[in-house]
Amino acid sequence: MKQERNKTLAKDIVIYGIGNVGSRLLTFMLIPFLTFFVERGETGYYDLALTAVLLLLPITTLQMREPIFRFLINNNSDTYRKNILSTAFFIESGIFALILIISLSLPLFLHIRHYYLIIISIYIYSFYELYMQVVRVLYSSTKYMILGLITSFLTVALSVLFFFILDRSIEGLFIGNILSRIISMAAIELPECRFFKSLSIKHIRKDSIKEILRYSLPLLITALIFGIMSSSGKYIVSYFSGLEDNGDLAISEKYTTIILILGLTFYQAWQVTAVKNFQKEGSSVFFSEVFNKYAILLSLLVVCISFGIRSFDFILVNEKYYRSIDLIFLYGTAIMFYCFAIFYEIVFQCTKQTYKILYPVLTCALITPAISVILIKEFGLMGNVAAICISYVYLFLFRYFQTKKILHIRFDKGLYASILLLVVSGFLFYGIHSKLLDYAVMTISAISLLIYSLYMKKRYLKK
Repeated sequence: MKQERNKTLAKDIVIYGIGNVGSRLLTFMLIPFLTFFVERGETGYYDLALTAVLLLLPITTLQMREPIFRFLINNNSDTYRKNILSTAFFIESGIFALILIISLSLPLFLHIRHYYLIIISIYIYSFYELYMQVVRVLYSSTKYMILGLITSFLTVALSVLFFFILDRSIEGLFIGNILSRIISMAAIELPECRFFKSLSIKHIRKDSIKEILRYSLPLLITALIFGIMSSSGKYIVSYFSGLEDNGDLAISEKYTTIILILGLTFYQAWQVTAVKNFQKEGSSVFFSEVFNKYAILLSLLVVCISFGIRSFDFILVNEKYYRSIDLIFLYGTAIMFYCFAIFYEIVFQCTKQTYKILYPVLTCALITPAISVILIKEFGLMGNVAAICISYVYLFLFRYFQTKKILHIRFDKGLYASILLLVVSGFLFYGIHSKLLDYAVMTISAISLLIYSLYMKKRYLKK
């Protein structure tokens, strides 16, 4: 039993890893491009616009991506699947109609650069977010991986193409992101049309509406609060320091996104395994073992990415963006604790008690902007990153005690070793500025990460 679920988890990690990491490696090609060809102020504005789109996604999708996955992953009834999908996209159609009404009236009161491109982005990003979950349960994890790879390749190619066609305007970046998602969804859907064949007016059910909303609304509030926590600092930085400083913040965030993507890759694979194994014998031991090994992998990744980017900053970042490099280690540490927190969050998804996710997140929403304002005034950009890090550490610890009565996920030497590694590495990163040291730490952490990954593969794939 244990070997079987380990093998399932390892297989899912490989599939999601190829899709997420492969796609992100492609889109990371845009980051040096931004630093060398786009001015800091323009990068800052483009990042704020995309942040606004992403911040609105929980509202424009009602966070229905989670119930679509959760309700359909363990249910093979064709009728039930049609009920859930038809109902979910009926709700989404109503939201799209409301967005259209609001978006047509806003220009009467506000002037926003690239307004209509931002509105179109909201539509396409919202549909794409939901469609990704449809692909996971209606097609396969492999098709999900292919969707991500196609989207990322087209995003890079079309963004660069339209950027230069439109005289180096950031309009080209918006258009590239929009078209890449439309084309990739068409490439997956048109050959078989499974999704469109699942939609039917007669399958829209009142009980399905209640079921979806009961599950998704707590997640919607949680996602909104997380969005405020992670993005409020950008607007605070822009207010106090201007768009150029936000451009630096945006570049550091984009580079550390690799840590988040790998963390979410594991989360997606773990989500499937956790739901299927939550009520089985020995689940507490299994969850604990996975978490502590996950902690070691994430800490090694934070060290490797941080020192690796600083080692090759002359290639990866134009010198006008060099301030962003100093933020990377602390940003990466914050993301690591965020990944820890959402690991524990799955316990509430397994028990369908998503409302319990709200308690600690609400307090984080209150303290993060306040801490950001105080620390940004004193320490500038580093203060904003420190505020995010403090909030995620608090959230992780709260989650630990909150889930203890439901499923006790214990700490062991894996977590303690990862914290010690981060403390020592942090002193080296901020205390000593030496290219030789950067190369040495990057090499050692990369080799350690590889060896530990191979060990984990052997352990989890053994027969």
